[in-house]
Amino acid sequence: EKAARQCINAAVAVAASAVDLGASGKSVEVLVLGANVAGSLAGINVDGRSPKMHKSGRRPKVVVLGSGWGAATFMKGLSKEDAEMYDIKVISPRNFFLYTPLLPACTMGSVEERSIVTPVRRLIEGKAEYLEAKCESIDTVNKVVRCCRAGGPARSNDVNYERFPEGDVEGKLIFDVEYDILIYAVGAQTNDFNTPGVKENAFFFKEVQDAHKVREKVTDLFEMASLPTATKEERDRLLSFVVVGGGPTGVEVAADLADFCERDAIDLYPKLREHIKITLINTGDNLLSTYDQSISKTCMEVFKQKGVDVMA
Repeated sequence: EKAARQCINAAVAVAASAVDLGASGKSVEVLVLGANVAGSLAGINVDGRSPKMHKSGRRPKVVVLGSGWGAATFMKGLSKEDAEMYDIKVISPRNFFLYTPLLPACTMGSVEERSIVTPVRRLIEGKAEYLEAKCESIDTVNKVVRCCRAGGPARSNDVNYERFPEGDVEGKLIFDVEYDILIYAVGAQTNDFNTPGVKENAFFFKEVQDAHKVREKVTDLFEMASLPTATKEERDRLLSFVVVGGGPTGVEVAADLADFCERDAIDLYPKLREHIKITLINTGDNLLSTYDQSISKTCMEVFKQKGVDVMA
C-alpha cells in the first residue's frame, strides 16, 4: 500500500507538472487514470477511501464471538471502509469491553467501574451490528451459529434475572446466525487448578461483577463485626482477608484492600482496627515473578508497611 501511494503521489505530481507545461488535458487524464489503477491494485482509491465492494461481488457474512480483548482489537483495527465490504455481527453476552488491568482498583472503589468499560455498540459503531446473546453451538458444516438468551423476567421489576439460561427454559429465545467467516474470541474460564473448595468458598476476580461481589462481601463483614453481639474471636475471623495469587491481579487486589482498610475503614470503623488482617498467598518465591526482581522487592516492602502478610 505504501508503494502504491508513492506511485499515486508521483503520478499526480507529474500530472500537475504537465499542466504547468501546457500539456493537453488528455495527458493529464491518462496520468490520473494511472494513479487510480495503482490505487486499485493496493485496495485504495486516490482520495484515500477503500473500495466498498468485496472482490467476490457480495458482502461476506462475518460473525465475531466475544467482546473481550481479541474481539475488541479486531474491531478496533478494522477500518470503517473495510467493514463496509462485509456484513459483520458481534455476538456476546457481555455488552461492553472491560479494561481488565484496572479492574483490581475497583475492588473497594478506588476506580469507578464505568471508567474502565466501553459499550460494545460504541466500539463497533459504523462497522458492525451487536447482538446480546450467548453462543450455544457452532455448526461448522452449514456455517451456522446457534444463539440464545432469556425472553425476559417473570416480573417486570426483576433486573437480576438469568439472561442466558442453560438447557430448556420457558420463554428462552433461540436463533441462528449464518456466517462465511467466524472470529472466535470468547476468552477462557478461570482456572481453579482443581483445588478443593475454591468454587464453593472463594471469589474469582475476572469480571466487573466479581469486583462488586468482593466489595459487598467486605462491607457486609465489617458491618457484622460492628454488632455488639460479635465477640473478639468472631471479629478476628470476620475481618481476616486472604488473597491467593502473587501475580498482577492478586497483588493489586491486596493493595486496594489494604488501602481501604488503612484509610476508609479506620475512619468508618475505628474500633475494628486491631482485628483487621490481610494475607497474600503466593506459590512462588517472588511476587510479580514476570517482572524485574527489584519490582518484587519493592512490592514486598510496601506490603510490609501496610501490614499485609505475604506467604510464599
